[in-house]
Amino acid sequence: MLDERGNAAERPRDTQVPNPDFESPAQVNKPLIAIGVIMAAVIVLPIFLLIQPSTKPEPATLYSPPTPATSPSGVWNPWAKTSSKPAAIVNYQPRVSWDGPNDMEYFAEPKVDTSSVPNLSSEELKQTVFKDRTVKLRVVINPEGEIDTVETISGHPLLVAAATESAKRSIFRNRSKPTTRILTYTFRVLKD
Repeated sequence: MLDERGNAAERPRDTQVPNPDFESPAQVNKPLIAIGVIMAAVIVLPIFLLIQPSTKPEPATLYSPPTPATSPSGVWNPWAKTSSKPAAIVNYQPRVSWDGPNDMEYFAEPKVDTSSVPNLSSEELKQTVFKDRTVKLRVVINPEGEIDTVETISGHPLLVAAATESAKRSIFRNRSKPTTRILTYTFRVLKD
């Protein structure tokens, strides 16, 4: 090889370039990893808790959901005026008794649905629906201990509906032949 002047040029020597100093996984900044783990926990944990289903049993309460604002044609209208009354909530405790031996194995808790009377306050519900708190039903219990038929004797229609559904899900002990009983449901209003 010749240089610019025509003289023989020396061949360049191979120079060793040092390898770049890449960090090995053991050399990664540990405080940054800790901060990343903490940030992930702060973000993921609340989301997990929000989607976790609740296992708390619901107390027997009377609840009337607010009705959506509708136009005269029955279509939802966000500009229509809604009722200013709060939703009626009445806490109650049901008790059931019956004629004959003590042979009920399972008592289904009655749930009173007041969606048909959304304009009543909780005080008005106590004075009307829960004024006569007793419901009497005549039931026929089959040999397997299940309720076959339910006939209303007395009670407010809303309480009768709740007591009838409860009676249909209640279970008595097995028996040799079908039996007729009078079930009496008493709804005691609890203090708020």
